[in-house]
Amino acid sequence: MKALHILPFFALILFSNAATGQRQSQVSAGIDLGSGFNSTSWAPSILYHEEISPNNVPWLRFGLGLRAWGYYAGRTNLYSKKSDSDYLEYDHVSANGVSFVAGVNLRFWRIDLGVNTDLIGASLGSRRRGYYDKLVGNGTGRPNYGQWLSTSPVILNLVPLALKNYNGQSEVYARIFLTKRFGLKLGYVHGQIAYHTRERNNTKVLLDNSQRRAYNFYGLPYAAVSFPIY
Repeated sequence: MKALHILPFFALILFSNAATGQRQSQVSAGIDLGSGFNSTSWAPSILYHEEISPNNVPWLRFGLGLRAWGYYAGRTNLYSKKSDSDYLEYDHVSANGVSFVAGVNLRFWRIDLGVNTDLIGASLGSRRRGYYDKLVGNGTGRPNYGQWLSTSPVILNLVPLALKNYNGQSEVYARIFLTKRFGLKLGYVHGQIAYHTRERNNTKVLLDNSQRRAYNFYGLPYAAVSFPIY
């Protein structure tokens, strides 16, 4: 059974007009299974991607996809976007999510050089306690200074590459096809992890500047196996 494409509007724009005898644009798809990693954290992901290239520039490919991802790390500080001196300390952070992805790559022989980024997505994760490492001040977070606050990952996420306080990932990569059905993908993952404070006794728990969210960026080397579908 023919696969259901997630690129119909790309097809409408980039496919050549069959009535004029022109050839169709090239469409490809595949799955990448891999992880970003270092000594204190890792970020596994599965990416289903489809690309399309106009007939007159077959080496240029525009893509869409779906990414299922996770991020797990040890000791981490998450910062208020209003002030880097306002932060929560964690022994561990973790989140899992699904995102709608857009990207572009250049194909030379059996190598794709590309980038992709999450556009919109959702994430879940365990509740974690973050220590509000602040003892002096008169901000809105004063009742919570020096306390362990109950938090959990931000659920709905939007363009985390550009906006703070959202979860998600972006990649810069080289995908090398060793055969028609197998390849290796090497690159770099740039991600963001974001939590928000949970209500206490039906009352919002605030940091200074009336903030409830805290975030941090991470960067990890990345390796994956790739499986072209068509």
